[in-house]
Amino acid sequence: MDISNITSQATATASQAQSNDKKKLGQEQFLQLLVAQMRNQDPINPMDGKEFASQLAQFNSVEQLVNVNDGLKSLQKSQEMMQMGMTNSMAASLTGKEVRALSSKVHLAPGEEADINYKLNSSAEQVDIVIKDGSGTEVRRASLEGVGSGENSWTWDGKNGSGARMPDGNYTVEIQASSGDSRVKALTFTEGIAKKVRFGSNGVMLTVNNVEVPIGDVEAVGKGIL
Repeated sequence: MDISNITSQATATASQAQSNDKKKLGQEQFLQLLVAQMRNQDPINPMDGKEFASQLAQFNSVEQLVNVNDGLKSLQKSQEMMQMGMTNSMAASLTGKEVRALSSKVHLAPGEEADINYKLNSSAEQVDIVIKDGSGTEVRRASLEGVGSGENSWTWDGKNGSGARMPDGNYTVEIQASSGDSRVKALTFTEGIAKKVRFGSNGVMLTVNNVEVPIGDVEAVGKGIL
């Protein structure tokens, strides 16, 4: 088998790969290895043409897979940028509108009370509403009995367990609901007018009732939800 033409073609291809900055390092290594294999083959038992063609076919398949993978990464990046743009546009359009969003935060304004809204997965024999300050210390606990499933609300007068007025600011609410020995799933939410949109490293945040909520936690938008 005369491999002089094959050798020269492979060598030329390897030289072109080395001079092209866009080529992958794996491509150069493969071609160089193939050329070295051909130069050092046994003259008595030279490389079979079918084997050579098979190796080239395998190399082309790998190269195509690499190109496909690069294309998918590029497509994913484009989709992420498009999705981010759509999210930002949608968030900006929510300002001034009534929204409902999942949130465990509640804001206590000067001299005012605070409504605590929550949803129960099923009716509960007992519901404990636990309010904690910024350090995680419990400041108030209210126990309710015979609370129905679905949406419920309780108004906090802004006082702690001793009857003293708490400082204005944001507090965390935890709902502990149970029926007998079984716990009942509960979620807290806030409803109000979206006042501000903030674009930060943690994503898009809406300010509702002086509490920031991620835009992904918004459940409903529009009139009639309040």
